[in-house]
Amino acid sequence: MLARSSGFGSVVTCPCGLVYVQLGCTTLTLSRSQYQRFVAMLLESAANSELLRDQAGEFEGGDAGPAHEEGNAAWPDLDSA
Repeated sequence: MLARSSGFGSVVTCPCGLVYVQLGCTTLTLSRSQYQRFVAMLLESAANSELLRDQAGEFEGGDAGPAHEEGNAAWPDLDSA
């Protein structure tokens, strides 16, 4: 197991080299190179999101973030089954 966030998802590998990214009921099956590109894309989107949040806060005078930053805690934790 590469990573796990209880109640949110996990990232695991198999002996054949595939990476499985599980979020709730959705699983992405990626090659290692696809996984690296996916991680890079997520890091870029997180940086851009923070930039947009900072810009929106300057103009709106408030927090432009999501109502619940912890994600959807109601998602089932499938890897504990």
